[in-house]
Amino acid sequence: MIRHVLNIVGHAIALVALPASLLVAAPVAARTPVDPSTLNPAPPDFFNATCYQGAAGTICDLAFVDPDSPWIDQPSGILCGSTELLFSQTRSVVGKRFYDADGDLVQRHFREELAGVLTNPDTGRSVPWIQHDTVMQNLTIPGDLDSGVTSFTGLYSRFYLPSGRTILMDAGTFSQDVNGLVFEAGPHPLNDYFAHGDSSAFQAVCDALD
Repeated sequence: MIRHVLNIVGHAIALVALPASLLVAAPVAARTPVDPSTLNPAPPDFFNATCYQGAAGTICDLAFVDPDSPWIDQPSGILCGSTELLFSQTRSVVGKRFYDADGDLVQRHFREELAGVLTNPDTGRSVPWIQHDTVMQNLTIPGDLDSGVTSFTGLYSRFYLPSGRTILMDAGTFSQDVNGLVFEAGPHPLNDYFAHGDSSAFQAVCDALD
């Protein structure tokens, strides 16, 4: 956090009309595996990467839960008055990494799911939040994770009361490079607070935790 119409009836009729021989599943071409440790940079072990040769290089499938998850009562950097809120979260990720023919990373594309709470340690009150977004990074220098632009799309955070009523929403899209934001569209109170210095961006959350 700290820091979017298949016609079933017609489809079924079409399948019935196909010759029976075409309905027999064709064999899937065997993938040629690639040792993740030979790639630059290599996926961390906890990514559970399965890598194989693709048309233009190597593709790695990833699926993992943050090894430090769940995070409990960590400093959030968000102040309500003089009190810093604490955040707790879990995070899971599925995605892919694409490497060129030389084994250098050229693109990361993944989806992450997060959930947690923000807590005021003075009052003991908490506000739940959820997040599910898609992240894509195209590297301008193959193998250099600090190069290129990273784009975030989806529900970046929804803060809500135990009743389910939303009190603050961060959603839409934004992009950033190593120097900071390069584009944003949609309500982004997280960027307003952390990137633009708007101390009122989390006032609705502060009021709920007072």
